[in-house]
Formats: sequence, C-alpha cells, structure tokens
Amino acid sequence: MNTDWHDLIQRHMAGTLDDAENDALQDALSTDAELRRMYLHYMNLDVALEAHASTANATRHLLMALPECNTPRGTRWLSWRPLTAAAAGIVFGIFCTSVVFGYVAPSLGKVITLLQESFEAAPAPLVTGVPIEPGRWSGDYSEVVGEQQGVKPESGKKMLRLQRGDYEGKTNAKGSHVADIYRLIDVRPYRQEFADGSAVVQLSAGFNAFEFPHGETYTGKMTLHAFDAETATNGSLRAASAWDESCLGAAATGPTRLDLNPATWQWMTTDLRLPANTDFLLIHLIIPGGPGTHAQEGFAGHYIDDVRLTLRHSPLR
Repeated sequence: MNTDWHDLIQRHMAGTLDDAENDALQDALSTDAELRRMYLHYMNLDVALEAHASTANATRHLLMALPECNTPRGTRWLSWRPLTAAAAGIVFGIFCTSVVFGYVAPSLGKVITLLQESFEAAPAPLVTGVPIEPGRWSGDYSEVVGEQQGVKPESGKKMLRLQRGDYEGKTNAKGSHVADIYRLIDVRPYRQEFADGSAVVQLSAGFNAFEFPHGETYTGKMTLHAFDAETATNGSLRAASAWDESCLGAAATGPTRLDLNPATWQWMTTDLRLPANTDFLLIHLIIPGGPGTHAQEGFAGHYIDDVRLTLRHSPLR
C-alpha cells in the first residue's frame, strides 16, 4: 500500500488522525530516517510560524502597554516541558524531535547549537568520573566504536559504547551496574542570549542496545543540570549531595526502555529553561547494566549516539 506521508504528517499535526493511522506513523518514524527528516521539516516550519506569530503578538502587546510596561525577571527556572509536545502528540523516546532552524524573527527564532556529537572525531572519553573541565566526555569506562553486535551508528560511522559501571579510583565499585557519562558545556559566551530568562536549552540523544535476551530489561535516561562556574569546576560535583545543594535548575527524562531490536534507536529529549546566572551545563547520560551484570565483567552492549544540545529563545507566557 502506498502511503501519503505528507498528508499523514499534516493531519497528525492538525490532530485529525485516527488511532490506526497514528500508530502507523509512529512505527514508521521509529525506523525510517528519511521520514523523520520529513517530519522534522514540517515541525520546524510549524515552530517557526508559531515563533513569528508570538513575536508579532508580543510586539503588539508591548506597544499597547507602553509606557507603563514592567517586565519581571526570574533567576531560577525549572522546566520539564518537551519542545513542541502539544503540537507533536508523539511520545518522546521514539525519535529525535530536536528543532533546528535559522532566523524567523530577530533574536526569537534563533537556535544556537551548543553541542552536536556523533563521536566521529571525538577523543576517547576520560574515565575519571564527573569532569571538572568542559570540552571532553568523562565518566565510567567507555569507548568509541563502529558497527558491532548488529548495532549501527545512527549518525556517521562511530558511536559511544558504555562498558562498565565504574571509573578510575571509584570507591565501592564492586557490583556497580549503572554506567554514567558526562560532559560540561560552558555557556558563558552566550550569556546575553539568556540574561532575560527567555532562553531554553534542549538536550537530545539516541540510545540502543545489542539483541539481548527477552528476560532482561535495559533502560536509558538523561539529565541536564545548570551550575555556576565554581561549583562546576572545583570537583564538588563528584559528591552526589552537591548536586542538590548547588543546582540552579535541572531537567530530566524518565527511564526509557530499550527495545530488543538493535536496528532501532530510542530517542530521548528534555528541555530546561536556562537560569540567568548559569555558567555551565552538565550533561548526564545513564544506562543501567541490566539484571545480573557487574562492573568488572563489563556490559554486553550499550550505545549512545547523536547527542545534541541547542539553545533557543522561548519567551515566558
């Protein structure tokens, strides 16, 4: 049967699909990269038009309110709302919905890419736990690999494989079965973009696993935390208590179950409204080792690819 995907996507965005059509679209999006690009094209256009309309409305309201306008400013913001969730209506974790478009209006429509990592030329991650310097992955034992165990990189020819649940010098490492990888992002050069509290950062990444036995369960999760420069670089974040005490804002995905098919990637996305006093963002990607695994034995096959972090303007409403 020939399917008119253009029509299906447009009707999906309009909210007129029936359950069978919606299921068919979601199944296709999870396996068809070209269809995902088509969907993102429509989503980008929709968001751009919405941003343009919001700019026009904001301008009209501002002109009507002058000279008595008083714009409040916030310093601490926590956001768990996924980008375009209302418009998309598709469960995040199935495919990537990061939106990248240029300029649709001054400032408002601009999207800045803070990180786009497909591990093609990346150096091997450090194995020293939470990093204290930006620019390099660090965490538990991991390696950059090519295609293996039926898992193909989502983007390019390389991907990251998480090997164990411990790092160099970790205390009480025996039996650890959760693999963590981190990266610090210095956002101080972009402070003018979020000083008014109107900026949102979006983190997305693909997760995958080898063809594991039916009786086992594997999940992935992401968190994004905002810190000041001293906290991010003085090593205090290697103590779990410092995260709660010093965090300026945070966002996270719920655990997403990895399927049994190594040919499909599970996508996760989360948004964080950026506190105006943020200096660094800490990306934290997590995959538990599953039942019966131990750090010393190594994990059978856990992979991450196509990690993206973007900043965009999204005025408070």
